[in-house]
Amino acid sequence: MKALRSQALAARRQALRAKIAHRLARGRPSPGSDNPARRRRWQLLLLLLLLLLLLCGRPPPPPAVEALLPAEPTAVTHAPPAPEPLAGRVARKDRPRFESKAPEPLPWLASFRLQVAARSPRLAECFAGAARPGALKWIAAVEPRHGRVSDHTVEPTLSSDELNATQRACVIAVLSEPPYQLEAAAPASTPSRVGMVIEF
Repeated sequence: MKALRSQALAARRQALRAKIAHRLARGRPSPGSDNPARRRRWQLLLLLLLLLLLLCGRPPPPPAVEALLPAEPTAVTHAPPAPEPLAGRVARKDRPRFESKAPEPLPWLASFRLQVAARSPRLAECFAGAARPGALKWIAAVEPRHGRVSDHTVEPTLSSDELNATQRACVIAVLSEPPYQLEAAAPASTPSRVGMVIEF
């Protein structure tokens, strides 16, 4: 099919060339032309048509040689070999001994405990009407310079009942006021946490 089309295009090209050459040789104007300027325009138009036929009728270029060749197999990349495990043992190295200093006892702790015990009668009033005596664990932050306590934690022991809101507020008020009279050797930068068990 392609060969027949190429032969037909070649025949048409030869016929057009022969026709143009015949008219140029005879100097005959094309139909409808009556002066040299029109004849020249007609000749240029014929040349352009011939060029267009040559360009449009050109068969497609043959495929590249590289496209017909089979693709080369890609090189297989192998993973690097795993490193060999280390042989031998690392020598033992003892750590230096850590010596922690025991914290110095608070110089005012004994006085603080005595002053808390002295508030037992007032604490007993917080539990008026209770069915049986009990004990509670109290933890607070103590600032010795001014004798103030804060950040209270009040918990009943295993042998005691849970405190209600009124009892808890009464216990904290008794343990907070008035401030304690404590003698501190050196004022601490932050209050010290102190805990004790109080019986009532």
